Amino acid sequence: MHLLRKLTQILLGATLIYTGTLHLTTRRLEFQAQVPPWTPFTPDFIVLASGVVEITLGLLLISLYKRRTVGIATAAFFIAIFPGNISQFVHGIDAFGLNDDRARAIRLLFQPLLVLWALWSTTAMPEGSFKRFLNFIKKTIRENKIATIIGILIGGVWTRFLEDGNLLVTSVLTGITTTATVAIWVIAKKTFQYSGN
Repeated sequence: MHLLRKLTQILLGATLIYTGTLHLTTRRLEFQAQVPPWTPFTPDFIVLASGVVEITLGLLLISLYKRRTVGIATAAFFIAIFPGNISQFVHGIDAFGLNDDRARAIRLLFQPLLVLWALWSTTAMPEGSFKRFLNFIKKTIRENKIATIIGILIGGVWTRFLEDGNLLVTSVLTGITTTATVAIWVIAKKTFQYSGN
């Protein structure tokens, strides 16, 4: 198992070096299409900077140096660039062969997997974390049923306005809206409980 984790870490590092190189060369314009319009820097600067970060993280992953620290940094990077994938989906921007809502929705599903890959392969994710996470999700849903239902309804209504409201797109959007709704609900509950004491 330990060897498998190292090999998958090296594979992730090689992948990041490759995609980072594409940021700086042949796919530079396509990566700019993923930059959200609200960012304070130019799309070209963000693409170049993220390319340098990807190459750096890739080299660190391949070196197997400070594995957990690099794993956490890589996972944080994948989370930081996720708004670009969401922006591409929301604005219907064609790039990298993602030319319809279905393809862009499928792409959204891969970002959490990349986060998990970075954490698992570098041993930054402690043993049993996934099981604890699933138990946490179940408990959160049980304790916040109203917010879960509201999130599902918002996601369902949102997808009615899309031209390609297929099952996959509906599932992705409903998952995102439900997660956001439950998170806001839990934060609001804790805030009101804290201010009431």
